[in-house]
Amino acid sequence: MFSYEMPTKLYFGKGCVAEAGDDVKALGSKALLVTGRRSAKQNGSQAAVVSLLESLGIEWVLFDDVEANPSVETVRKGAALGRQEGVDFVVGIGGGSPMDAAKVIALLCTNELDDAALFKGPYKAPLPIVAVPTTSGTGSEVTKISVLTNHSAGTKQSVKSPLLYPKLALADPSFTMDVPEAVTIDTAIDALSHAIEGYMAKASTPVSDVWAEEAMRFLGVHLTNLRGHLPYAVREDLMYASTLAGIVISQAGTTLVHGMGYPLTYYKGLSHGRANGLLLPQYMKLMEESMADKAERVWEILGFSDAEDFGAFMKDLMPEVVELSNEDVAKFTAMTMKTNSVKATSYDVTAGVVSNIYKAIRR
Repeated sequence: MFSYEMPTKLYFGKGCVAEAGDDVKALGSKALLVTGRRSAKQNGSQAAVVSLLESLGIEWVLFDDVEANPSVETVRKGAALGRQEGVDFVVGIGGGSPMDAAKVIALLCTNELDDAALFKGPYKAPLPIVAVPTTSGTGSEVTKISVLTNHSAGTKQSVKSPLLYPKLALADPSFTMDVPEAVTIDTAIDALSHAIEGYMAKASTPVSDVWAEEAMRFLGVHLTNLRGHLPYAVREDLMYASTLAGIVISQAGTTLVHGMGYPLTYYKGLSHGRANGLLLPQYMKLMEESMADKAERVWEILGFSDAEDFGAFMKDLMPEVVELSNEDVAKFTAMTMKTNSVKATSYDVTAGVVSNIYKAIRR
């Protein structure tokens, strides 16, 4: 028995924002735009959304203070603006950070939640959410998850509820044309980790596996040419794969890679995708033991022979190493073992397993 839920209406392709007028109009008469400080202004996504809103006679107000790995404090600030302005819906424009922030801002516009309740619920329905991705990695435009930096807990944590599914996802690959090389690599590997982890997760389903294999197929043909200028056709494939991988984790969730990656981001400053990339080869060695058939299928789709072959490729793509003291390893292991990612993983994950993976990626 399994269930499948995907209530988000997806528009995909060049110029898709302008085609969504009827659906956007139905959401209300005033929007809060949630963005980072620069990229949405530079890549044309904010202008496209504003043009649509103004053509529909919809008022809008801008909140552009979202940082990388947005904090609880930031989303509370955005929600305060939304309530003050009396907005009807929220539009998140950007990579995972603005889209994740927009989800929780929409939630806090309708819910009075302290920090504990924010991550646990229960919740009343948020304002309607529109997600406009401008990177190809998180798939947040089609998920029920928002990841925030919780400084009081000293790590990143997830707000998760079916209520957080965006009403609309407007995925235009042309907004990603000028994404820097490092971000292109990080986000592509983030999408890859979503597809692989969801495929391997205990909660995977026959439906999510179809999307996972399709996402890996579109990513696999481009893994060796993520550097330099990428033509639109490649950018389109990467965004398509990212969106599919978002659907995968929305159904099946993430596993050990994400649980172990969050401390690396919070304490060591690694981007989310780069942290995942460092961990994936070691994770796949576990999967070769516990899920040999699926692991073999991953290598078949991606064009690698095994985890060692994949690890060599990833070392070339992401040659960074991370400084981890024995104290870091012990701390991060303890943090990881408290997360749901351990239970979601199709392997008997012990503290020793986690510790050994951290030791394998350090300098």
